[in-house]
Amino acid sequence: MFEIQINMYKLILVTVFALAGGNHALASEPVKSLRPVYPAVWAPATKFSDGSKLVTLEHFRGRIVILNVWATWCGPCIKEMPSLDRLSTKMAGDKFVVVAISQDKGGKSEVNPYLERLKVKNVTILYDYSQRAFRDFAIRGLPTTFLISSEGRILARLEGAVEWDTPAIIDQINEFSREK
Repeated sequence: MFEIQINMYKLILVTVFALAGGNHALASEPVKSLRPVYPAVWAPATKFSDGSKLVTLEHFRGRIVILNVWATWCGPCIKEMPSLDRLSTKMAGDKFVVVAISQDKGGKSEVNPYLERLKVKNVTILYDYSQRAFRDFAIRGLPTTFLISSEGRILARLEGAVEWDTPAIIDQINEFSREK
């Protein structure tokens, strides 16, 4: 009987230490980073709507583009949207633009209430009514974001949500988008 109690205490101690170590491991999770696309490939000529007319990414030629594919039904997408708005403000100018492609079928009427609630005002919003972005950009899940050169080549991608306006991410954007 005494031996069973000692083994129970050992099991409890091992479990407590394992859980404590597990929580520590979560706290030190590595920072996400842009993954290079090598060699850089031309961005697809997929047509999106700006709410009134169809546009392609050619519309943004001459500017570095952060292209975020998202949806209002995607929790991580909604969580990262304010940081994309702040990034757009921090890097504002005629050489940089943040474009978010909504996968919502309801278009503006479905998306605008979310953007208003989140106070997102500096991101260019496009709508993927044809639902072609997933196939054309080889997207596996939302959110997925691409860094596109001023010439229209995909330089890097990041799957999942991230705080886009942190110094580490901004440094990565600048490093990838340097003209060579």
